[in-house]
Amino acid sequence: MEPIPRPAGYEAPAPPQAEVARPPEAPDPSKVLLRWKLAVDSPLALRLEGTPEKGADAVPPPAKKKGKGAKENPAPEPTASKALNIVYVLQQPETGDLVLRVVPSGGTPDQGTVSERGFVLDGLDRTTHTLAGLMLELPRDRVGTGDKWSLGTDLVDTAPLGPGFATKKSDRRNSVKLTALTPEGDEQVATLEYDLHESVSGVLSPPASPSRINRHGHGKSPLGKKEADGHDKEKEKPSGTPRDVSTTVTVTGRGEFLVKAGRWRAWKGAISAKTEGYTPKSPASTVAQLPEGKYALRLTPLEGVPAELKLEALK
Repeated sequence: MEPIPRPAGYEAPAPPQAEVARPPEAPDPSKVLLRWKLAVDSPLALRLEGTPEKGADAVPPPAKKKGKGAKENPAPEPTASKALNIVYVLQQPETGDLVLRVVPSGGTPDQGTVSERGFVLDGLDRTTHTLAGLMLELPRDRVGTGDKWSLGTDLVDTAPLGPGFATKKSDRRNSVKLTALTPEGDEQVATLEYDLHESVSGVLSPPASPSRINRHGHGKSPLGKKEADGHDKEKEKPSGTPRDVSTTVTVTGRGEFLVKAGRWRAWKGAISAKTEGYTPKSPASTVAQLPEGKYALRLTPLEGVPAELKLEALK
């Protein structure tokens, strides 16, 4: 095919210029990226201590005796919750995410993996997962003084209550704030303040008992069978009385994170968890995702890591 002749004076358009790649924007010097920084052969151990508040969990008084000569029971003496003593060991393997070893005093060790910002990726049971998230999770983006963000954790889970629970009221607050960036020699200290609260209240209706059929009247008589089918089948009835259930969990705290070293220098705070109207059958069926009671918390780094807690000992 012959080319189409161009008109006189035609000028071909200039070829499009290649787009020049723009250099990445320089990070805002007033903001910092908070990350855990561990070398492959340098695990980090942190100890979390929780001191229970005296009288936080008072034993309920026994039922009063009735009748002649009955004596009043003495007022119950408040009993404190069991103290918390947990060691967290963070270790960077040669490949992959950080490995987190959780060793509670007198309890069963647990293990999971976390990202470089401390977000729990997998492993760990319910309350262990929540506590670890509070202690380890850092903001996803760069942050500056006054910035706020939320943690990826739930303080209350109503799933164990089942389909019979109907929420009437709920409240949630999840905020961590960078309040200060302070230079200290070659280091920079980020001060973080925690303010988390979650409460849920509602009514828990007991499961309905299965329907029952009265077999009386069944037999050869069609009339008797018809009456039994039409009148003797009982409707499903609740096996108990609906009751009010409420759970409230609150967390406050203040921590100092070393930006360049990539670890906590100190963390102090308090947690409070209270559930009314429901008693879990097992630790896996708790509604509050933190230990029941009130605790003063303190997280401190340990100078060394016991050999049995290092990653090599876990293979």
